[in-house]
Amino acid sequence: MNPNIYYYNPTCELAVANGSENFQATALLRKFEYDLDIIPVFLASPNDIILVQKMPSQQFMDDLIKAGFEISKPLLLNESLNDPSFVAIPKGFLSPWGWSPAVHKLLSPLKPSCGYEFQQSPVTQWKSVHKELYSRKQGVEILKSIVTVSNYRWMLPEEELPVICTTHHEIIDLQKRWGRVVVKSPCSSSGRGLQILRQGEYNQSNYQVISGFLNQQKYVVVSPWHNKIFDLSFQFFSNGKGSIEYRGLSSFITDKSGRYVGSYVEELPDNLNQGVKDFLEEHVDSIQRLLFDALTESPYSTEYYGWIGVDSIVYDPEGFENLRGKEHLMIHPCLEVNCRYTMGAVALALREHLAESSSGIFSIMHGKEGHFMSFCEEKKNQKPLSVCNGKIVSGFLPITQPLADSLFGVFLEVSDH
Repeated sequence: MNPNIYYYNPTCELAVANGSENFQATALLRKFEYDLDIIPVFLASPNDIILVQKMPSQQFMDDLIKAGFEISKPLLLNESLNDPSFVAIPKGFLSPWGWSPAVHKLLSPLKPSCGYEFQQSPVTQWKSVHKELYSRKQGVEILKSIVTVSNYRWMLPEEELPVICTTHHEIIDLQKRWGRVVVKSPCSSSGRGLQILRQGEYNQSNYQVISGFLNQQKYVVVSPWHNKIFDLSFQFFSNGKGSIEYRGLSSFITDKSGRYVGSYVEELPDNLNQGVKDFLEEHVDSIQRLLFDALTESPYSTEYYGWIGVDSIVYDPEGFENLRGKEHLMIHPCLEVNCRYTMGAVALALREHLAESSSGIFSIMHGKEGHFMSFCEEKKNQKPLSVCNGKIVSGFLPITQPLADSLFGVFLEVSDH
């Protein structure tokens, strides 16, 4: 079987919003991509190839192998794209983290040697419809199609559906209606590109940031703020021919600003509030079916090939200072649609490598140079890795390489019950 080619470009939504084939992220975001470039190794098969900006050390790769992972081959990105022998070898699919005009241009030398299935797929070339698939506007359409056909008491009510706004006045009117609101730029990810406006407050900083969204992307998506209790993500896969496949459920952790910081490897954490757990066990299948049907009827099923992550939240409309029973909870079934690989997909992959009695969390760290390296050295001594029959039982494992100049890193902590 010909190898698939993987490449980590988590700034794809920003590249889509920019629209240029020559898009370049900020220095900090480029460093984020650089430090985490090995992440696709957990998504790929042993026969596949990961294009990286730096070669991982043999020690790091050996540690992953000892932990039970079958490792695909890493190759340097620039050298590979300029190597006629590599460019010419038969390949399967090109699988960047997400598509954009910029990554299409970057990987274009490899396209002619890809197989028939890739050549016939809707992601062979960038098309104008793809920008809409990456926008929050399309996610709003998915949400509307779910809320308007269901009559569940425990689901986001129709009067709280997000609204597309093109002016500041429209946003202020929604503030008057809803009170506290969340303003989101059309293309962004991981909790970035959003502003939370308190009731009656619209300061100069908010105004400037939102003006930037409107100037660059022409509109914003505004929704009422919800008392979030728990984040979860439904993972799907589109074959680009009208079919959607459900891959699994993941749950994750965000900071106070809504930015992603890590994921639970298991479907739901052991310490989850019992009321929330009971609520999800009762309703999650219904949400999954509604999302499946909505995605199948949407352009995602025909204009896109690859993973799709739909982020949802459980919330309490009365506040969450004191968590109550499941009867007080509600679910927002589609905060956004991520038309790319997500950390939820990574969580599903890691799930296969944990022992049956174990649970884990993988987290992203950001700090000064050397902090991630010293943190990993300390943690490995405190929590040595325990592996049995190729499965991780407990312990600490860096899943991106800790280097002296690393600003970012990802690590896995596993506990045995």
